[in-house]
Amino acid sequence: MNRDDVLTVTRGSRKLPRGEGARKAVHLSMAAFALLLKWLSWPLAALCAVGAFAFNLFLLPRLAGHRMASGREDAKDTGVLLYPLVVLALILLFHRPGPGAGGLGLAAFGWGLLAGGDALAGIIGMKWGRRPLPWNGRKTWEGLAGYLVGGGTLGTFLLAWCTPGMTRLVARGAGLWVLHLGAIGIAVLAAGLVESIPHGLDDNVLPPLLGTLLLAAGAGIHSILPAGLFSPAVLHAIVVAAIVNAVIAAAALAVKLLTPAGVAAAWVLGVTTWGLGTWKAYVLLWLFLGMGTVVTRFRRRDKRARGLEDEARRGLAHVVANGALCFAGSVLVWVTGGSPLATAIVAASLAAALADTMASEIGKALGRTAYALPFLRPVPPGTDGAVSIPGTLAGLAGAALIAWPAVALGFLPAGWLVPVLAGGFVAMPIEGVLAGLGPSTKEGTNLANTIIGVLLALALRLLLA
Repeated sequence: MNRDDVLTVTRGSRKLPRGEGARKAVHLSMAAFALLLKWLSWPLAALCAVGAFAFNLFLLPRLAGHRMASGREDAKDTGVLLYPLVVLALILLFHRPGPGAGGLGLAAFGWGLLAGGDALAGIIGMKWGRRPLPWNGRKTWEGLAGYLVGGGTLGTFLLAWCTPGMTRLVARGAGLWVLHLGAIGIAVLAAGLVESIPHGLDDNVLPPLLGTLLLAAGAGIHSILPAGLFSPAVLHAIVVAAIVNAVIAAAALAVKLLTPAGVAAAWVLGVTTWGLGTWKAYVLLWLFLGMGTVVTRFRRRDKRARGLEDEARRGLAHVVANGALCFAGSVLVWVTGGSPLATAIVAASLAAALADTMASEIGKALGRTAYALPFLRPVPPGTDGAVSIPGTLAGLAGAALIAWPAVALGFLPAGWLVPVLAGGFVAMPIEGVLAGLGPSTKEGTNLANTIIGVLLALALRLLLA
């Protein structure tokens, strides 16, 4: 998408920065190699990705040199190295048994998001982007639309190419085909939105991983007929959740705990988590909200006197940043009948969010010495991204306060206990360094924290399985 600091509104198209067209063309053309995933085993595909990284690191600068440089002011050379690493992560995280040698259809889908989405978004945003996004003035609606079209088209094609069994859905009924297209559309939309949010990381990293994660979690959607999605039990849970959360929302509004927009978002999140994710997911959500409120108010006067208190009223962006994956995971729990990956998305995202909140608030209240990551340089307590010993221990406790109840309630399989706890805890220090990597907002890094927590939990679960 458009990365210019100021969008200039003109008639017609703008010229691309020097070299940017060539960079985007190469970025897109590399997806041709994704066609090979139809026949490769996943270990061989992973080895090829490692080889591509080595080639880009050692040989590409000698072969291309300045010819691949961009005239865009904020252009970085890290993208050419991150590209094969993201492909490698897609292969390692999302290979599974299925049609083809390595079951790499999901990885191919993510590769399509990476190649088609970013390339088309960049070209359209820089040439024709005129309407800045409300949450990120450096990117545009036109660029976002380009990501959805480019990533969705190429990702869907590569998914179908590498997963021949998908074509049999047509013979099984139009309803299932529509369900799968809907799941793909939601995955693409989620990837596009994350690509548009400033969170510090290069925008080639999280979007394809998140989109593929959501599609992988929804892979069991065919096991429930559309009519079964709206059972009396589900409808009853939604009605009860709507009433209960309306009362809670009114109380939150009365005590000015949230802004009106934040209250509305919290109501939607609460209804969805209880009504679709089941009451067990709702208990986890309240553990996060309850413990988050307690630690935020812990030694509040002292934090206020030292200038370390966050804004008293949280708004829409705060609720969305911490609850978006809980929302998405709850919907996936509903449409898949409670697949382990769907429940893990709910639990791991809340574990990462609570670990970050508790580490930050306890660290500001009790930490007398803080350290800036990644080199542990001493900094004043309360410095953004800094860690302290009390805060780190509190973060570990926060992750455990979600992971253990999730298993104890029967919401999460026992094999996910350690991965969810570790993922939520390890995501915490990673979130602390994001702001130093590139343009970011507090809400953007909070959202990235929950995504990273889930991805780390999935990676560890695969290692321990």
